[in-house]
Amino acid sequence: MWTTVCEAIATQIGEDRIVKPDEAEGRLISVTGEAMPAVPILRPRDTEQLAKALEICSAHKTPVIPMGGSTGLVGGLRHTGKELYLSLELMNRIESIDPVNRVATVQAGVVLQNLQQAAEDAGLSFPMDLGSRGSATVGGMISTNAGGEKAFRFGMMREQVLGMEVVTSSGQILDLSNAMIKNNSGYDLKHLFIGAEGTLGIVTRAQLRLRPQLPNVNTAFALVPDFASALEVRHRVEAALGNDLTAFEVMWPEVYEMTTGHRTGRLPLPIASGVYLLFESEAGTARDPEAFETAMAALYEDGLVEDMAIAASEADRRDMWSIRNDIDAIIRNLSPFLAFDVSLPVSKMELFVQDLETALTTRWPKTRFARFGHMGDNNLHAVVSIGQDTSHYKNDISSIVYDRVTMMNGCISAEHGIGIDKLPWFELGKTSSAIALMNTIRTALDPNNILNPGKTIGAVG
Repeated sequence: MWTTVCEAIATQIGEDRIVKPDEAEGRLISVTGEAMPAVPILRPRDTEQLAKALEICSAHKTPVIPMGGSTGLVGGLRHTGKELYLSLELMNRIESIDPVNRVATVQAGVVLQNLQQAAEDAGLSFPMDLGSRGSATVGGMISTNAGGEKAFRFGMMREQVLGMEVVTSSGQILDLSNAMIKNNSGYDLKHLFIGAEGTLGIVTRAQLRLRPQLPNVNTAFALVPDFASALEVRHRVEAALGNDLTAFEVMWPEVYEMTTGHRTGRLPLPIASGVYLLFESEAGTARDPEAFETAMAALYEDGLVEDMAIAASEADRRDMWSIRNDIDAIIRNLSPFLAFDVSLPVSKMELFVQDLETALTTRWPKTRFARFGHMGDNNLHAVVSIGQDTSHYKNDISSIVYDRVTMMNGCISAEHGIGIDKLPWFELGKTSSAIALMNTIRTALDPNNILNPGKTIGAVG
């Protein structure tokens, strides 16, 4: 099927730039364990090679699926029978760290953790952080407009991108480079490609905003009796710490039990029936180091928290976050499962959780959950398992989830995109005119529909 187009690409950029189907088969393309079929992978070394490969694919009307760190949850890398895979794993250079202008210029295949370390080595920080920092790539994070643990303060990936280089479906290289925070000279075209899941163009390089290192980091784990108390604690902590508050996470009790049940030694907090909160502040040296502890003490004195642990060291801090980010423990406990990433007004988050639990357990009494998220920025993750039939009832369960999200004025995707799994519900909450405009843009930029076809807004053209 791919012989002719692969031979043409090999002639232009080298045979060693193509991974053969039998060598590619079995690569993981999702954190849920979904694997790649026997399909060739294009692996260009630079923008020019990528442009030439896409030019050839466009001429042959051969679609491609762009790959990042393969940490998605919505089937964005799922093969539908005709596509080649396109990996930028060899385009992984950190080209420059500019400490004066606080800008990093990196290729799209750079892994988040490597970027964080390079920024730290220069006395700066890149404020995006994800549990999958060891595998998530810059290109993948841009394509899904990733959020993560610090989005509450620093915003999502969109807020970190100053400029970029993009290759269109025809092989045209667009130079949208920019190293300034303010640039109001016409349409800011980079925003078309951020969050587009590779359907409008392939990001190959980015200029990213760096921040100063903030040495005064404070982390606390708290147990509160219910979600109403969690809302009050968020209000009080925000009022006390202001812009220093970087993260505010929420976990329902089953998550804390799953992620600590296999641990030995003392836990930060006991396993109980309340709601768990993990929050963190970052400040410069001018901030009184006791301000955080003073704010925490006030929560105790006013009876808002039942128990609390404050990190006394970096090791304590890492241990607390490892509990929040132990997705493997959730996978072990709930497989087979469906994972939902939605956003909701925080005022309706508890109602959503209760209503969803009632709806699912009424139909499937043995339903189990793991509910957690970035409460500070409206993001809730709900992992659901009804048992061995979970995948069989995928559409039914998804409809129950997304119908309730829409009724509560939420969004069906917070930070993982649409992919292929959420496509049947894509139109929820969107006007027909908005969808028509999206299709017009996609058709204009990819008239042959070769970039991740069937994903995000469906097939067009």
